[in-house]
Amino acid sequence: MKKNTSLLLFQSLLSVISGILITQMSFLGRIGIHTMYRQFMVFRSWWKTALLFFFIQCLLFGVLYTIRSIVSLAIAKKIAWLLLLVGIGGFIATYWDFTTTMHRVMKIRFHFGFYLFWIGWAINCLYFIVAKDDMSKSILQEQEKENVDALQKEE
Repeated sequence: MKKNTSLLLFQSLLSVISGILITQMSFLGRIGIHTMYRQFMVFRSWWKTALLFFFIQCLLFGVLYTIRSIVSLAIAKKIAWLLLLVGIGGFIATYWDFTTTMHRVMKIRFHFGFYLFWIGWAINCLYFIVAKDDMSKSILQEQEKENVDALQKEE
C-alpha cells in the first residue's frame, strides 16, 4: 500500500507542475482560449488543470489496479503494456501537434506541461508492468482474513 500511496503522491506532484506550466501559455494562446476556444478555459487556471490531470491519472491507476486484482498477472501486464503504447502514441501525437500546427507559438512551458502528463501516464503503466505479484497476494490475504472474521462471528 505504501508503494501505491507514493505513486499517487508523485502523480499529484506531476499534475501540479503540469498545471503550472500549462497556464504559462503565450499571450496569443490566452487570447485564442478566451475568444474562440472557450472549452479550453480550464487550461487558464493552474489548479483546475492540475485537478483534471490528477483525476485522469487516478482513473488510469484505478483501472490498472482493478484489472490487476481481477485477472491473472500476465493478462494485467499485457493490458498495462497496451495502455503504455496508448500513452506513447499520445505523447507522439502531442509532439506532432505542437511542432506542425499553430500550437507551436504557445511557448515551450505550455508544451512541457502536456509532455509531463504523458510521462506520468507512462510511469503509471510501468509501475504495473514492473510491480511483482504482491498485489494479488495481499488481496487474497485480505479476503481470507474477512472469511476468518466471518466464521468467528458465526461461532
